[in-house]
Amino acid sequence: MADKRKLQGEIDRCLKKVTEGVEQFEDIWQKVTLHNAANANQKEKYEADLKKEIKKLQRLRDQIKTWVASNEIKDKRQLVENRKLIETQMERFKIVERETKTKAYSKEGLGLAQKVDPAQREKEEVGNWLTNTIDTLNMQVDQFESEVESLSVQTRKKKGDKEKQDRIEELKRFIEKHRYHIRMLETILRMLDNDTLPVDSIRKIKDDVEYYMDSSQDPDFEENEFLYDDLDLEELRKWCFVVVFVAILTLLILQRTVITPQEPLSTVKSMAEQAALGSAMEGELPLLHLTTDIFPSTTAPPGPPSAPQQPSLSEVSIPPSLGVCPLGPVPLSKDQLYQQAMQESAWTHMPHPSDSERIRQYLMRNPCPTLPFHHQVPPPHSDSVEFYQRLSTETLFFIFYYLEGTKAQYLAAKALKKQSWRFHTKYMMWFQRHEEPKTITDEFEQGTYIYFDYEKWGQRKKEGFTFEYRYLEDRDLQ
Repeated sequence: MADKRKLQGEIDRCLKKVTEGVEQFEDIWQKVTLHNAANANQKEKYEADLKKEIKKLQRLRDQIKTWVASNEIKDKRQLVENRKLIETQMERFKIVERETKTKAYSKEGLGLAQKVDPAQREKEEVGNWLTNTIDTLNMQVDQFESEVESLSVQTRKKKGDKEKQDRIEELKRFIEKHRYHIRMLETILRMLDNDTLPVDSIRKIKDDVEYYMDSSQDPDFEENEFLYDDLDLEELRKWCFVVVFVAILTLLILQRTVITPQEPLSTVKSMAEQAALGSAMEGELPLLHLTTDIFPSTTAPPGPPSAPQQPSLSEVSIPPSLGVCPLGPVPLSKDQLYQQAMQESAWTHMPHPSDSERIRQYLMRNPCPTLPFHHQVPPPHSDSVEFYQRLSTETLFFIFYYLEGTKAQYLAAKALKKQSWRFHTKYMMWFQRHEEPKTITDEFEQGTYIYFDYEKWGQRKKEGFTFEYRYLEDRDLQ
């Protein structure tokens, strides 16, 4: 308890230093901004003070990261928030540092104002916000999973704790919602990078996302279930696929026209339909209408002009295609055929789970015709108890382990029991007290024992061994 109070005191002092350091950094930052176009010497002094202050904050950040990684601290939210606060100041300092290193009248400095595009800058700001938001949500997910693991260990030790079980279920719901938002934001970030989603649309959801990120754990929090509906992410994804498919189809038609102009277009259309229907992607997409009059025939028979006919349409539901090959299969090379043969051969020799099990020593089930001279295996007619009691202990062990399922094994076990040997059903070995046990209870006894190691074939001594009675083979052998 005293150690926890001491640790908490150190954390409180560190967080107080962080607050003071951030305030000091903010004051110097304002001075740097105000003196941006003023006295150069004064500006350099403020920049040096800013660097000195950020170094202090970085040392505090390293200490906070150590505490966040420790398992002794349960509630780490305040530590994580202060670490993020320091990292925000570090990003601001990088901007000042980059401007400081750029000379005013250098080529880069003179061209800097021309290179900064307001639209590009706005896009970068939104992209940075999306990246930071995703990182924050991932960090919160890690905290939730850590708390779930800790509570699960506690509930296993103390069953029936309904409060902890409810907390675990609540954390799992938080994790599921966070991961949903992470997936959506990652999709938005990719679409922003590809210029398929305008920046203004993303700015509309910024307040709702930040509200969810900051207040999702509050009891009175109300989530906006239609947060991403205005962006039409699914529609954009579907129509992007349609554009790609139309481009592939056009390329196919052009190639078929160049290579085999005499072949009818219906063959090309059927190939495209088969390629589309053969793809195995998920999702519902708008129906595409494939018509046969893309290129009008130039060999039509002469005759009077007829009334315009409605072109025949074929409706094909096109799921997003991955790996579709509309031009037909490509013949494999020699190396690829060799790799395919090797893969099929490897498939037939896949390892079995039993291959990883420990190999057990082979135990003979029938007497071996040629045995070492010191193993006196009893003849078939020697089935009396007196005969087995005259045999050596090692011979009895040999009979027990190498004549499984026979009457000889049964009689050898009976003779070993008469010599105060006891069989351990867990280790499958015979044990004998070396001395009187030091501890004897209703469930076990503990002391020094002699046991027979059938793998190394010899007797060994084990001190401080606990023989649990539930593993004792105590049947009375008649």
